[in-house]
Amino acid sequence: MIDRTLHGAVLTSIGAFAMCAQASAQDTKSGPALEEIVVTGYRFLNEDTSGTTNLPLPIEEVPQSISLISNDFLKAADIKSLGEVAQYTPGAIYSGNTEGYRTTVKLRGFSPGEAVDGLPLGGGDAISEYDYAVVDRLEIVKGPSSVVYGASSPGGIVNIVTKKARPETAEYLSLDIGMWNNYRVEGQAGGAVDSEGRISVIGVGAYEQGDSFMDVMNHDRTVLYGGVDIAITDSVSAYVRSSFESNTRTSFDGIPTFADGTPAPVPRSFFIGSDDPRFELQTDRSYVNAGLDWDVTELWSIAVKTNYTRSDHKGAAAYAGELQDNGDIFLSVDEDLRSTHELFAAGITSIYKLDRLGLSESFISLGAVYNDHEWNAARRLYFVADPANIFDGVQAISNAYESEPVPGLIRRPHQEDSLLTYSAQAVLKVIDPLTVLLGASYSGTDYEFYSTTLPRSEYEYSGEVSYRGGLTYEFAQGLNGYLSYSESFLPQTVRDVNENPLKPLIGEQKEVGVKYAPQGGRTLFTAALFEIVQSNKPEFDQVTELGDRFKPMGEVRHRGAELEVVGRLADRWQIHAGYAYLDPEITRNGEEPELVGKTITYLPNHTASAFASYELTDSFTLGAGVRYVDSVKTTYDSSVKDLPAYTIVDATASYIYQNWRFQLNAHNLFDEKYYINTYETVYYGNVVGEPANVSVSVRYEF
Repeated sequence: MIDRTLHGAVLTSIGAFAMCAQASAQDTKSGPALEEIVVTGYRFLNEDTSGTTNLPLPIEEVPQSISLISNDFLKAADIKSLGEVAQYTPGAIYSGNTEGYRTTVKLRGFSPGEAVDGLPLGGGDAISEYDYAVVDRLEIVKGPSSVVYGASSPGGIVNIVTKKARPETAEYLSLDIGMWNNYRVEGQAGGAVDSEGRISVIGVGAYEQGDSFMDVMNHDRTVLYGGVDIAITDSVSAYVRSSFESNTRTSFDGIPTFADGTPAPVPRSFFIGSDDPRFELQTDRSYVNAGLDWDVTELWSIAVKTNYTRSDHKGAAAYAGELQDNGDIFLSVDEDLRSTHELFAAGITSIYKLDRLGLSESFISLGAVYNDHEWNAARRLYFVADPANIFDGVQAISNAYESEPVPGLIRRPHQEDSLLTYSAQAVLKVIDPLTVLLGASYSGTDYEFYSTTLPRSEYEYSGEVSYRGGLTYEFAQGLNGYLSYSESFLPQTVRDVNENPLKPLIGEQKEVGVKYAPQGGRTLFTAALFEIVQSNKPEFDQVTELGDRFKPMGEVRHRGAELEVVGRLADRWQIHAGYAYLDPEITRNGEEPELVGKTITYLPNHTASAFASYELTDSFTLGAGVRYVDSVKTTYDSSVKDLPAYTIVDATASYIYQNWRFQLNAHNLFDEKYYINTYETVYYGNVVGEPANVSVSVRYEF
């Protein structure tokens, strides 16, 4: 039964949702639709989702919840990581920064998949994070998508859409200056190179460096990006896009807590690690995307796309755990002497419209996706001989890391995995207001892993079939209700204490929702209820000399509700807001049946956010944002303190003078102290969030 707090929150959110919808509808009726191209302002809504769903449908007709994050919103809210995106996305949860490599998120309580330009990356590119200088938008698809991608998380997938070269490509140069000696220079140029505008190019470059509110930590990043889009004929177009990113940063993995979850009594700036160059994490990544679109006839189209990505990584990650009452902590180091991930993906989609069969607005989509991933590394895990004491200070801990280590084995892991998926989807408009979606996929996976210190693992999953189905009913123009069912299948590489990989994750979701897009396409309202059931979810078990080891939890069920509004509510008012409720519960556990019915740990029940901007004049805009995350349980028996809830308030102001834009951003305005847990255990402790800080951006458009 929903408690009073939830009941009140849901009613309040639905009321706000309804008022926003009414305001938007009144705004639409009051005059002609506004031109969507905004020269001087930001756009929070971009409705193209065909690249990630393989469905040429407007977003309000897709029977699945999708959140759109435009590059304009990223700039307006001064968002720099996927973790910050999650805090402004209903159903998404910021879940930490693993070893300083990248921020990680969860969708509807599960780790999501990741794709670039509609092609899944597979399991190997979690080593670094895409710089948002090259990103056009993010499409966050919630719920299973194995019919499109084969192997897929039950929580959903984050699709990164890179910037396209257009004849009207914006050309700009910007400078960002922030606290702790942070600065960033970014530029973009491009446009048509022929008189007919058939060939367009784009080039992007960025460089940033800076320190942190934490002692010692610093980072350095270089980004180069280029692309060509060609209209070969009126019916054939092609593109090639390529990027190189180099990222250096200091290793940091959190501050251990006492056994009862009490944070260590140290300042927020306290750092556990070392300033020795060996503890700098260096990642170089390059990728090339290419694609071709061909409208064979008015009814038949074909799209082909490929992606090659290579990541090279080295550096030592410093760990600390088990904070004792006297302040002792145990130190360990996981050092990548070298680590190389290579990923290749290719996909083809063919769409045929059924107009000649008398089924207007109906079509069949056939697709195939192939993924190949190879990982080679030389790694060494070792422990510092004597524990350090957290009360001795930052320098003493740094000296301990730099002392002579206990000799550790050099592991040379090699992993290869491939996935081939065939899929078919049909969208049929049975009667004018009712549309039916049917889909199925067939996947085969090969996996091989071996190492100098681990037993060889090989397995093959073939004949895995996943289904999806949906009904969409248009109650009025732009107002659609939907029902959907979808399945997911995801092989696991994490191991148990016996060094065996866990069985694949199997999930299924039921979802009901409503979407409203008023005439003019300036605003999107979404409300959804869902239930996800997943088998074989991993749970942290223990640390062995070979690394973290997990055990299968059995079966879990995540139920929830989400509300979201994105776009322009009035001529000068833009908003990006949402609320989510999540009820994650263990429904089956063979090893520990006493856990059945327990709420799953490290997942907040309530999250909410809103970012709004208002143009006071044609030149001056004010904006503000708020992010709320509920407290989270850390144990089933409440023997360890919960992570406390937190609320973060942001603010922004921008001024435009001719071709210049000046922007001031303030984050965590009231200096809220909050914690993020990365590993779903207090063994390693928590990462503390950034304190109050400000940044200034100056941008000139040519």
